[in-house]
Amino acid sequence: MNGCDVCAVKCWTKEGLIGNYDWSFLCTPQIPCLKAVDPPMYLGKDDKLPLSLSLSFGLQHMLAMCVGIATSGGMLHANEACWSFRYDSKLCENQSFLVSCSWLASGLLTILQVFRMKIKGTPFSLGTGLVSVMGTSFTFLPMGQAMITAYLEDAKATGDSRCLADMPYKDSTTTLVTDCQGVGVEAYGKFLGTAAVASIFEIVIALTFTRKFVREKMFPPVVVGMAVLMIGGALISGGMKYFGGGVFCAQNMLSRSASFGGPQLCNESGEVMAAYGAPEAWGLGLSVIFMGITIQMIGSPYLKSTFLFWSMMFGVIVSAIAKGPLRNYDGETVEEDLSFWTNTRIKNAPVFTFFWSEIAFKPGFAIEYFLPLLICSFITTAETIGDVMMTAKFSKITDEAEIMARQQGGVLADGVNSIIACLCGSPPNTTFSQNNGIIALTRCASRSAGFACAGWLIFIGLFGKVGAAMASIPMPIVGGVILQCFTMVFVAGMQILGPLLAIRRNSFIVMLSLAFGLGVAMEPQVVSAAGASSFFGKNLDHNHGLWPRKMVCDEFPTVSSTITAEMCAITNTTGAVHSLSLDSASCEGVGVYTAAVTEMVEIKTCSNDNGRCCLKYNKAADSLRTSVVLILKTPYCIAVLIALFLNLILPYEKDEEDEEVAPKSKEMDVVVASVSAA
Repeated sequence: MNGCDVCAVKCWTKEGLIGNYDWSFLCTPQIPCLKAVDPPMYLGKDDKLPLSLSLSFGLQHMLAMCVGIATSGGMLHANEACWSFRYDSKLCENQSFLVSCSWLASGLLTILQVFRMKIKGTPFSLGTGLVSVMGTSFTFLPMGQAMITAYLEDAKATGDSRCLADMPYKDSTTTLVTDCQGVGVEAYGKFLGTAAVASIFEIVIALTFTRKFVREKMFPPVVVGMAVLMIGGALISGGMKYFGGGVFCAQNMLSRSASFGGPQLCNESGEVMAAYGAPEAWGLGLSVIFMGITIQMIGSPYLKSTFLFWSMMFGVIVSAIAKGPLRNYDGETVEEDLSFWTNTRIKNAPVFTFFWSEIAFKPGFAIEYFLPLLICSFITTAETIGDVMMTAKFSKITDEAEIMARQQGGVLADGVNSIIACLCGSPPNTTFSQNNGIIALTRCASRSAGFACAGWLIFIGLFGKVGAAMASIPMPIVGGVILQCFTMVFVAGMQILGPLLAIRRNSFIVMLSLAFGLGVAMEPQVVSAAGASSFFGKNLDHNHGLWPRKMVCDEFPTVSSTITAEMCAITNTTGAVHSLSLDSASCEGVGVYTAAVTEMVEIKTCSNDNGRCCLKYNKAADSLRTSVVLILKTPYCIAVLIALFLNLILPYEKDEEDEEVAPKSKEMDVVVASVSAA
């Protein structure tokens, strides 16, 4: 056991409560007119800390990651069910509860990761025994959102009995929508269940990690770097969509305008409603960015390491003071001086909450999403391997065998913790890389800080009002924060890959992987004709693309088509017969009536019906199509698969082999030093 011996002792004494730590370095603003302060003393992984120091460092770790956990947790998943055209009141109304669940799960699972337990009778350990803080993985976010979106749209298209028409939208008494109650909840449950099964892959990798093929062929630095790079690259566009007002309105600006002549309005910022990219959205988003720049210019090291939280809080203050308009689809202002905030979520949220207290998600399994989620698990494993190596280095562990043992324990804990997280209603968890930057900055590698961070996460997760406040933040503020989160991950990938590009073989692997990874990020319609459009573009997805969905439809809608029109044959005085288009009543007594001849004709093309063009899909074929399309159009899936495949088949040239083999440990040090930016 490697956890109980690092707790603070004798907290009632001055030494146990305050200690003699020099706070001047962390708390002094770094501006030119002030004298530079020497860094603090180094605190090892097993050093006991006074209570105040442990809580303070733990708070620093928590503030650096709480926003990322909330957004990559249930907040953005549930947000997919909050649209007037794609609505599940049960899931949407539990958005703040899912934020609390994510914080709670991350706190509890951090304890398991930091504690480290030896598995009796085996050479394996569970956990790293280092300050490896757990949080919800960004890697799984796009897949969870895609599942909720698809299930809601299919339920509405097929007339699912749970979809109740003419229901009030959120708190509105005037806007009526189709509320598919429970469909999004079912989809989220299937996402959790499928992700939990996929997480078994990490456990398998952990139990075989000592094998050379697994370490050097499946998870070499070039594959790890590509995974980190493309996770950031895939998510940056999503961050920009939130920055401009919201994902849904961003994705449907053009397609809705083509169908109805007006833009899709963003309605995720309190009472304010405007088109995507409105000046008001830019103002809120930039307030977050500018505050971050200010902190980096003159802030203390403590503030710099937690700048995302303070930037978000500044944006929250600005949004509370500012006012915005309500505009119609023609861009005309209907009402002014509206608030960017509504207190409905905060008012309705319970004071205290815990797993399953508000709603329980029944785990399911969606085979069509299993392969994409399995790839996500592979990518998360690659992240964890690099992350734990960096944490070990910052904890002054230099023995390669010991580092490998910590990596094995970290990957095993990642897999086990992800399964537990899914059972608790939170997306899969992984180690958060940004916490390593805090270790390097504070020179504190004591696991006391890790346990304290876990305690802070559990503390804020227990208060439902805190999660509700996070879920109520206007979307441009959220966008300003997560845009920086995602871009930091992208930059970390660049730093990992940079030193590796001197080798021609690695350069070719990165070139081809980026070609398709960034290519589908920029032009997703090359795979799926709908592109980024999630609503009106479904017609295109049905008819066109690499694999049109109509190809997996077993039963198309039918309409009655007239083969021969109804006729009335009239004979005149000369004996000539004239056929007139008259109904039977008009023809009676003046001619001979012939009824129209009709037949039912299948409609295989989709036109202005939002993809609702099939009554019954071939389940197996549709599942396969969903998996293939998701893999091909998800940047980090296709890029990492290409990098992995090329690394397996491309031979080393003699000079490259010498370069790769001889300085192997030096190369990995470069990786370790680089990932910290994530």
